[in-house]
Amino acid sequence: MRRILFCVLLGIIPSAPLICAQDPTGALANLSDLSRRGQIPQLIQAANSLLANDKLTPTDQGIVLTYLGHGYQQSGDFAKATASYEKALTVIDRDGQHSSEYATTLGSLATLYVDTGQIATAKHVLLRSLTLFENENDHAGSAMMWDDLATIAADQHSRGEARKYMARSIAESHLAPNISNDELVALATTEARIAECEGDPRTAISGYQHALALWKQSHSDQHPDTAWLYVLLGGAYLQAGDLPDARENTNHGLTLLEVGSGSQSRRYFAAELACARVLDASGAHDEASKLRKEAEAGLNTNTDRQRAQQQISISALR
Repeated sequence: MRRILFCVLLGIIPSAPLICAQDPTGALANLSDLSRRGQIPQLIQAANSLLANDKLTPTDQGIVLTYLGHGYQQSGDFAKATASYEKALTVIDRDGQHSSEYATTLGSLATLYVDTGQIATAKHVLLRSLTLFENENDHAGSAMMWDDLATIAADQHSRGEARKYMARSIAESHLAPNISNDELVALATTEARIAECEGDPRTAISGYQHALALWKQSHSDQHPDTAWLYVLLGGAYLQAGDLPDARENTNHGLTLLEVGSGSQSRRYFAAELACARVLDASGAHDEASKLRKEAEAGLNTNTDRQRAQQQISISALR
């Protein structure tokens, strides 16, 4: 089960002060708030409305396009997401003064490549983004890129590589002057994931609990990432053999996803697979089989649509 990448959610946030300074009305800064609250339809609508304003600077336009790409990505429209990110890359750093914002868009695009199964391309784009952040001495941005690389390595069960990337991520986070709670959540989540890969479910449980506690300080249960953290916590409990807590957390995550995002998203189907594993471990094999078939059918439908929409950004690969 693929784990969460926080790059898009967190990487865009540092651009908000720039936006606020250039738009006294705060309309652009509202995009950050909508993104943080997981209000995706409102985010898409607000971004499109702002793009109709011909007074935006190229950098502001690029930032809005990055938020729009994030919105389309979260809603599963990968063709529009790719187009938005690609357009953002063409306008966001025309004056050569906004490399961090450009790097943020690259990092966001990389998570789209992960979503469409283009892992090698995703790693290439993350490394390019990382170079830009390092050149700007942007330690928070660098920390998030290393964190995403560590997450990918953990998903591929490359434990040594995951640990190496995670050490770099933590080192960069210690140098960042104002590391945010959300960025700390990303670090805690990835460390928990690595602990699972290493067969240490108790450390993983503690890590996910810590991440969830930090996350809920500023995000509601309606945010899809809140729900997903419960699913991840349930998976760690399952690895530890604690079936009651595994069932409670995965079911709670699944319920939150259905309420917040509906029952047809990729993440919902992945959560159903997590619940099926818990049911299997509990001996409810028939129920688990039914749920697994439903989830796999949904994931296959989503995958076919995503493959039809896959595009590779030429700008990102330069």
